[in-house]
Amino acid sequence: GEAVLAKVKPYLESADLAFINLEGPISDKGSPVPGKEYTFRSRTALAAGLASAGVDVVSLANNHARDYGAAALLDTFERLEAVDIKWAGAGADATEARSPALLETPAGSVVVLAFTGIIPSGFPAGADRPGVATTSDQSRVLAAVRAAAERADYVIVSFHWGVEYEGVANGGQRALAHKVIDAGADLVLGHHPHVIQGLEIYKDRLIAYSLGDFVFDHYKRITGEAFVLQVTLDSDGPPTGTIIPVYLSDPWGIPAPVHDREADVILDRLAKYSSALGLQLKRTGDHAFFD
Repeated sequence: GEAVLAKVKPYLESADLAFINLEGPISDKGSPVPGKEYTFRSRTALAAGLASAGVDVVSLANNHARDYGAAALLDTFERLEAVDIKWAGAGADATEARSPALLETPAGSVVVLAFTGIIPSGFPAGADRPGVATTSDQSRVLAAVRAAAERADYVIVSFHWGVEYEGVANGGQRALAHKVIDAGADLVLGHHPHVIQGLEIYKDRLIAYSLGDFVFDHYKRITGEAFVLQVTLDSDGPPTGTIIPVYLSDPWGIPAPVHDREADVILDRLAKYSSALGLQLKRTGDHAFFD
């Protein structure tokens, strides 16, 4: 559990708030959902490993959270709670799944909301059914963001969205990201495509359309490229940020910072995608930044 994030721990534990998307349950309960091509379930040691690395909050709003059924999802809640990690985007029922995670940080209060637009059959939470929060009703999503903005100093919204292996954010992603910022979000964090997508500044707020994978087995160079995104939010102005390029060891998918030419490949790709969205990244050594 601790070993898997050891090489990126310094970049996570230093944050006021560290976020990841948790792509599947952490449990030894349940059984694979019948008929689903890929079903994920993490070893139970991962919960303590995430906490040890400094992770504060996770999104469970994705297309693998219920891969081992309700029992494993409910067990995941208990295991995260036991190591003091908050979660958003899933719950024992629909109301809980749509409820935000609220965290107090040295910089102020932060609400994290999470939704998935990739929705396998049977995954959405119901009146008395454990499951995930979805983007199916955008008016409900925007209402949740507006309510969160009245409640906390900062609002972070996580989306599981986009097209797998596509490096360019599509129109639906961009439209929804802009809408939630208009509703009061301070930071939008995206994932699902298994590759990185660009960064955009919209109305002084940052959108990361896809952070790429972080701990994930893979067999292609491009799906092993990722980055740690360090963002400093300013309630009165635009954010600043630093990008630490990371590569996932092939085939086991263990993340580690990279240097020189390996860093250049990842940062060049991210800079190209971000430039197309109007954000010019600057470079210093093996890192990129924006201000």
